[in-house]
Amino acid sequence: MWTAVQIALGLTGILLMLGGDRLSMPIMSYGGVALMGMASMAIGLEAVVTRHIVVGSRYARSTYTGIAAIAQGIQFNVLGWFLLGVAVFAYLGVDSGRDIFLRFVRRPGLPILVFGLFCLLQAVIGISGSREDREGERWIVIMNLLVSRLLPGSILVLIGLGAVGLGLFEIVAPDAFDEMGGGFLEMLYGIGN
Repeated sequence: MWTAVQIALGLTGILLMLGGDRLSMPIMSYGGVALMGMASMAIGLEAVVTRHIVVGSRYARSTYTGIAAIAQGIQFNVLGWFLLGVAVFAYLGVDSGRDIFLRFVRRPGLPILVFGLFCLLQAVIGISGSREDREGERWIVIMNLLVSRLLPGSILVLIGLGAVGLGLFEIVAPDAFDEMGGGFLEMLYGIGN
């Protein structure tokens, strides 16, 4: 059932986006983007509920279970909500994202916080590894754990914690953030408060 819902939402979304572009009907394109977001959320919900997700092509697949699958599901849900937000803002007539972009340049706390959370989720996925990463000869599995999972995962944890802390600091104390150099983006894009 999950697969049928995901395929139906994804294909309908693609058809609406293409049809809206060809027929010069933006409302169809916005609906297609919204359906693509819902397809992403359906994939994420399945991963969270079943605690199992398979990513990749038919030639190279990775199977994630447990906490790694839940982290993948959360990432797919955040992506789905982002696409839904894009569709709603486009429908409401926000000037092609420029207003939103300038808002985030003035107050970058939320994007920095989301980036940090994505880094932490990806660290969980990377350190946990896929089922295929845990198969094979013992010394290969240990080398794989140390070199390609634990080291990058630790780096992502540090980046994620730093970004979450920086994002929360900007949200809680925006003036102090600007005094410490947070107003650099505003200066870069030539906008004022």
